[in-house]
Amino acid sequence: MAGRGRRPGHADTRAAILASARAVFYEQGYAGASLRAIARRAAVDPALVHHYFADKSALYIEMMDLPIDPKAVKDEVGAGGFTGERLIDRFLAQWERGPGAGSPAFLSLAQAMAASPQIADGMREFIIERVGLEGPFGGDEDEETRMKRRALVGSQLLGIAWARYVMRMEPIASASRAQVARWAGPTIDRYVSGGIDD
Repeated sequence: MAGRGRRPGHADTRAAILASARAVFYEQGYAGASLRAIARRAAVDPALVHHYFADKSALYIEMMDLPIDPKAVKDEVGAGGFTGERLIDRFLAQWERGPGAGSPAFLSLAQAMAASPQIADGMREFIIERVGLEGPFGGDEDEETRMKRRALVGSQLLGIAWARYVMRMEPIASASRAQVARWAGPTIDRYVSGGIDD
């Protein structure tokens, strides 16, 4: 007779945790989900979730099949001194890691977010937590202006990725990352610190 209670750690446990995470993140969003709720859904001890995944962000990154933690991109750009050109280059680099750069990972994410407002909401909450809202945006400006700057930067990055990986729009699709970064970097710089209401 099969025993009841929590699932032991074995080959299927990791997959069960990921499946449970999908359900919980979908129902509660990234911000509202907890590892304890995911463990409960998977019928495992919360410590077992930590055994497989360092924290909630690591679980979300794997569940969404993201190529890298966005916080690592932020830290890398900040360490070298922020410029729009550097941000674009590092943003594109995360999608072009390993074989098959093109980028199937971005295409899958775009399809998932377009198909589900819940997934899009969860991704937005995840990005806010990992990247934060402070950034290089105008220090003395009101929050509404800083939010506008962040939204414009995000729209530029996602628009470039969409044109490069989904639409395969030339010359953006076949240009090097460095070229694309040089072309669009000044626009990011203006969104970050230049006039946007002129």
